[in-house]
Amino acid sequence: MKYRKPARKERTLINRALNRWGAFEFFKGKLLMIQENARKIVCVMPAELEVIARMQPYHMGLAIGELKKQFVPSMAGADLFVRSGKRNEFYIIVNENAEKLVLYGRDIMGESIVEASDTLGENELVILLNSRLEAIGIGRTRFAGRSILRKGKVTVTTLNDAGYYLREEG
Repeated sequence: MKYRKPARKERTLINRALNRWGAFEFFKGKLLMIQENARKIVCVMPAELEVIARMQPYHMGLAIGELKKQFVPSMAGADLFVRSGKRNEFYIIVNENAEKLVLYGRDIMGESIVEASDTLGENELVILLNSRLEAIGIGRTRFAGRSILRKGKVTVTTLNDAGYYLREEG
């Protein structure tokens, strides 16, 4: 697998995403590399490993997301953003029942949302948190503002969840 430093446009895209998730300061001084395969996976690693990255190892660093049209965090990246960043409007907290459903890949109903920002727009990428503020998934909003709390409607689509690896093992 080939590792390379992000191009200027890619680095700008990544920096904007890190700022959006409230984790920009945490990643200052850390080495970000792109693992290019069929996809562009963004990995974070200590700066001291840059020399080793040039030797093109099979895998190194922690995959924090993927570069597509925009930066999409992985579950490991979402967890790191939650632990190291400051929580902002792009996080949604769900109740215990919804937590169980998200871990099985199910979508979120409006009445299951405990906390969400009024400034969220439609089709926004969000990190889903449980009541203990642990990242349990990544989702995309279907409605904007207070409409995200609509009862009886699926208001957030689950894109990725922490229970995925358990389902794939069995």
